[in-house]
Amino acid sequence: MNWLTPEQKRQIQVLASAKPEEETCGFVLADGSVVDVPNQAKNPTTNFEISPGDYVRAEICGIKGVWHSHLVFDGFSPLDQQVLAADDLPWAVYCLKSAKFHQCDPNGIAPLLGRPFCFGVYDCYSLVTDKLAELGVQLPAWPRGLYGEWNTKDFRPFDVQAENVGSPVTDGCHKEGDILLMNLGDHPGHTDHVGVFINHNQFLHHPAERESRIDRFGSWWKRKTRLVVRPDPLWSS
Repeated sequence: MNWLTPEQKRQIQVLASAKPEEETCGFVLADGSVVDVPNQAKNPTTNFEISPGDYVRAEICGIKGVWHSHLVFDGFSPLDQQVLAADDLPWAVYCLKSAKFHQCDPNGIAPLLGRPFCFGVYDCYSLVTDKLAELGVQLPAWPRGLYGEWNTKDFRPFDVQAENVGSPVTDGCHKEGDILLMNLGDHPGHTDHVGVFINHNQFLHHPAERESRIDRFGSWWKRKTRLVVRPDPLWSS
């Protein structure tokens, strides 16, 4: 996940700070050097766009990753996430207002805690998938659609998959690996968020637009939880 070196981060900060009125962008090349290229977006204060020609020139040297800056937004924007999820290169964004970096490497191994949200790469389902993989449980792949699809009334993949993954835990005796199916959004009656227990009263999850974290399974979360499912391989363990 954290693919930038401290020196590369310092160079990006310098380049971004030199143009505080627009998003800056560029590449980290295969040799480790950091380069900036012109932002071709029509509105460079809120978006960035790298020209095909600049990509071709960078590819001659080898591209290690793509970076850009945000003036205010602290994280990957919805548009960033849509593009990043279709790319196999690492990305990084530096926020001038918060002076924070967010990094994503689709080909790397990310820690379970503190991941930046990036739908299709780092999101609630990928976090549960990675945690259960540590326990020897493989969840089926979920082909993502459009950003924000989880907060629509007809979103049902989590509920459909639950029937194939395991069986409900009805006695309240939760254990590591049990999956929480929750509703946090604007449309009741379906699951729009998932998490996974790490012990009997704490669970790991990745809220939209926030870093992945651990929460205690208190009264508020109990009200938001529609179902707890234990994967089939864990019933006998």
